Amino acid sequence: MAISAAEYFLMRTLRQQNVVPLGVDVLQLGESNWYGDLHVGTFRADVATYAAAEERDGLLARLDQAVKLPWERQSWEMAEIYWRTFLRPSSMTAIDFHGTEKALKLDLNNPIDLKRQFSFIMNSGTLEHIFNIGQAFKTIHDHLAPGGFVFHGFPFTGWIEHGFFNINPTVVWDLAAINKYHICLFAYCELNPPKIIQLNDPEQILKMGAAGAVRPNAMLYAVLRQSDDAQPFRIPMQGYYAGTVSAEAAEAWRKLR
Repeated sequence: MAISAAEYFLMRTLRQQNVVPLGVDVLQLGESNWYGDLHVGTFRADVATYAAAEERDGLLARLDQAVKLPWERQSWEMAEIYWRTFLRPSSMTAIDFHGTEKALKLDLNNPIDLKRQFSFIMNSGTLEHIFNIGQAFKTIHDHLAPGGFVFHGFPFTGWIEHGFFNINPTVVWDLAAINKYHICLFAYCELNPPKIIQLNDPEQILKMGAAGAVRPNAMLYAVLRQSDDAQPFRIPMQGYYAGTVSAEAAEAWRKLR
């Protein structure tokens, strides 16, 4: 799925802060392509800064050639350069009915077994298109290596008819709590122009909602780390009904209905 400027800046932040190790095995749920809202000069400067020394000149040359390609080919090529620049994957696997010929054509509504686990899984706007979304979350969990990372991008508000679902922040808080994921990064994002607000607790987004600060077509991005002693996947109960939210959050939930 598309790499927007907001997603790009979040991935760059992960690299700057050394949150995710280099050389990871990557599984993409939805093969990445380029959204096109980032200035190529910014990308070029980052390739020069973050690419491996032995790859830098080659990636810069690829980038210069990529911008001359027809858009469809350009979008796939730019995405590959992005991955080489920021994570330098040791392997790349993608599941996507509409991806390139390299992508596995598998239905994420159903259980799948790739016979291996991955240290980095990317869901960049794919799960909302999967009707059996609970199964898709389980598939991610089952394929995530102990200590591995999953990068989620979700539509939050708006996105009319974009997919089956929009995702609320409670999904991330509750999914992480029940499965003992560490939340490395959680952010509210607007795409045009890019705006990123880090979410530190469940009360924050409720305050934004009450203040009218949640805009149409907003996104949520979350980076979760699997525990080192990963257990079988557990289905969360919404925090409000499980009684795990604060009194402040519960009262805001009632008022925002």
